[in-house]
Amino acid sequence: MAKRKLIVIVDTGPLGDRIAEWQRCALETLGPDDDLVMLACTNTALPRRALRYPLYYALNLFTVRNALTRSVALGQLAAKVSDRIEFASGYDGAWQALPETVLARIAAHRPDAIIKLGMGLLRVPDELKVPILSWHHGDPEHFRGRPAGFWELLADSPVLGQMVQVIGNRLDAGQVVAFAETRVIRHSWKATLVEAFRHSHLLLAPALENAIAGRSLTKATTGRNYRLPGNLQVARLVVQLGAAKLGRIASGALREKRWRVSRAPVSSSGAAVALATGQQTLPEQAEWWTPNLPPGCSFIADPFFGSGQDELLVEAMPRWSGKGRIDLVTPTGSRQLSTGPGHHSYPGLVAQNGKTYCVPEIAQWSASAAFRWQVDWLRETELKFGGAHRLTDPTFVWHCQRLYLFANDARFGSGVLRLWSAAGLFDRFTEHPSSPIRISPRGARMGGNLLHEGDRLIRLGQDCSRDYGDGLVAFEIEQLSPSTYRERKIGTMQFSDRKGPHTFNFAPDGTAVVFDWYREAITPMAGIRRLMARVRRG
Repeated sequence: MAKRKLIVIVDTGPLGDRIAEWQRCALETLGPDDDLVMLACTNTALPRRALRYPLYYALNLFTVRNALTRSVALGQLAAKVSDRIEFASGYDGAWQALPETVLARIAAHRPDAIIKLGMGLLRVPDELKVPILSWHHGDPEHFRGRPAGFWELLADSPVLGQMVQVIGNRLDAGQVVAFAETRVIRHSWKATLVEAFRHSHLLLAPALENAIAGRSLTKATTGRNYRLPGNLQVARLVVQLGAAKLGRIASGALREKRWRVSRAPVSSSGAAVALATGQQTLPEQAEWWTPNLPPGCSFIADPFFGSGQDELLVEAMPRWSGKGRIDLVTPTGSRQLSTGPGHHSYPGLVAQNGKTYCVPEIAQWSASAAFRWQVDWLRETELKFGGAHRLTDPTFVWHCQRLYLFANDARFGSGVLRLWSAAGLFDRFTEHPSSPIRISPRGARMGGNLLHEGDRLIRLGQDCSRDYGDGLVAFEIEQLSPSTYRERKIGTMQFSDRKGPHTFNFAPDGTAVVFDWYREAITPMAGIRRLMARVRRG
């Protein structure tokens, strides 16, 4: 990475230069050779209208503040600062302005970009040609203004957008240079914000790359400009959150998902792609094969084809352990394959040198590893990375004689899809320069093998924005190489008479597809089973 000169705007006071914890995490993603210049504003005064919005500020006290928004010092980042410019801003109504002397100092440094972490609304002078980058937690197509997450919750939006923009003199309407989505947690405003802020630092690297190169995303910024909510709106949200919390408690105690797996015939791989993108419907249920549950199991899910369409690898869940295992299911019965001590799921397969290996999800207890499974379940080797990686839903594809791995790093959750590649399964995997390739609950968790249709490569991702496991999002991969990646959404797949699917695969000969689905059941044992499974997992 080339050395860059970056200016960072912060606020300063009696405790020195201060930024939010999530902002510090963002600056830590900068390259080791990046040179920082600190612009420290001494007189930022954000208006507090507690008398006009008393319920909002009361709610704010208990919900908005969290460990990621707390004010912290620069710490070790201070060593990267080559110059510091302290100044008092001018004011134009509610907007702040940079003094002429500061603009001259900025010009002298000839920065590649300015990262705005402090100050309030900032007037951008015409003579300042360097891009000023600023975060906004809200999808500008729908939610401009503030406060982050409040209006999304009130509108029952499934996701909270966030962007890094090149700011101008119109509120939250600058060129978007990075964008992500995180899940709206319907029973908690605080949890919704924590989920958003713990991903915000991931946007800085692509934002800088795009802004410095003069690129922007095709993203409308025409959404409604929201203001602080009044007392009635705050009261509505409190009631809404309370109802959602009670519903969640009741659901956990009485409802459970009854996952099943089915196989259906198709005419070709093209038909499989049409199914996955919602352009075609499955054959009638009478043509499905739905295996019986293995003895002692409450569900099976995550189906992958084995050596033929009559051989399925699945996650099977014993009724009381809460730890999934990998089973081999055929029309004549089933047998357990996995023998490890912890939870196994998502038995993804990868072929190499005439052998087929299973790389299941074992993130709860181990770094990712490949297993031989045709005769016995034998651990072949751990996958090689720069460090120990615990991956969820690892999915492989060979492309142009290189092996690509799509997966979630368990540290960042299922809403961040990362990409690695290697010369082969037992070689060292390196992270792709475009990784993470998607940050969103809609499609960032893999939902099966990649589908091939001629020269087309289709990726399936789970839609976790509402109910977990209730549908897939399909993306066509337009560029895939060791240095480039680009995809576009082309469709969705969701059942109308049941929930799902959340895993979808097609047979090696292209004549069948396999998928999972579930229906929810009311049972007083649901909460007991959850509690016992949690105790057993420690």
